[in-house]
Amino acid sequence: MIALIHDPQIQQIINPPNTSPFWESDLKRFENGDVSLDRHTAGENTIRAFQRLLIFLGYSTSSSGAFAIDGDFGRGTNRALAQFEYEHKLSKPNFPAKSLTYECNWRSARANITAIPDVLLTLPTLEKMLEAAKDAIAKKEINCGDFDEAIFQLNALYNKNSLDCRKINERYGAAAEKASQILKDSKGYIIQPEWILAIIRQESEGVVRPRFEQHFLTKFAKQEPQTDLAELRYRSMSFGLGQIMGFNYNSIGAQSAKELYTAPLEKQITSIARFLTIRSSVRNVLSKTNPTAEDFKVVASYYNGSGYATHHYDESLARWFKEFRLLRG
Repeated sequence: MIALIHDPQIQQIINPPNTSPFWESDLKRFENGDVSLDRHTAGENTIRAFQRLLIFLGYSTSSSGAFAIDGDFGRGTNRALAQFEYEHKLSKPNFPAKSLTYECNWRSARANITAIPDVLLTLPTLEKMLEAAKDAIAKKEINCGDFDEAIFQLNALYNKNSLDCRKINERYGAAAEKASQILKDSKGYIIQPEWILAIIRQESEGVVRPRFEQHFLTKFAKQEPQTDLAELRYRSMSFGLGQIMGFNYNSIGAQSAKELYTAPLEKQITSIARFLTIRSSVRNVLSKTNPTAEDFKVVASYYNGSGYATHHYDESLARWFKEFRLLRG
């Protein structure tokens, strides 16, 4: 039996609240000599527990790049396990490392994921995952930099929760005000807290839900073949309440992309403010307490890209901004 599996913190990671341990039967299989589980043999509840552990360790479990706890040991979860094995030097000698950075663009990334071979959840890999989780907890190198917060966010993902504007304001409003003050004191920029809160409502609905973009990893691996693959993976993910892409880490004052993942919530919220104020054309509208439709288009184009209008990003920002303005008086 793997002793760490019964550690109280590990139990919180792999099991949602008010449930019995999920994968005892599969642990018995390990004990009895069946030392490998794959995407065809693991039970659904076991996969959910395994996905929770992968997500806690910072790996996407869906072929779309999402952090999903769906009980499906599909191509995305297979990719996550392959990434973990490679980054922790657990892959077999014939494991084609280049398959992790397979040729793709944003359109073909999901379809071409079959370039990554099927991998197995072996006993050494599971032991290493548990050790890595405990080590990350000790070093605070976990989501939001805090164990209790990381578990809250993990359970919110599991339960597919989201926060409405009122709850977002209650939970993050004070931090948004503080972030606005920090930007004013450090840069002289004025940003209304409602802009920060509107971004949080639009991008994450108040729940930290990272997303991995395979085509960026492929691109970065070509550009920087000597850089640690784990760091490149973090640069290829969007993080935090504001879904800021990891490759922007330097522009918002972080030392690495991984720092965006481990940043406390308050720092994440300050990062949103810093990111919003990078471009002068955007800064010019952030001080407004009564922005126009054109102002929302400026922010939407910057934050969401040129295709923002296809899904009415500017209109959503306007709705959330006005609601937060009413909530906050």
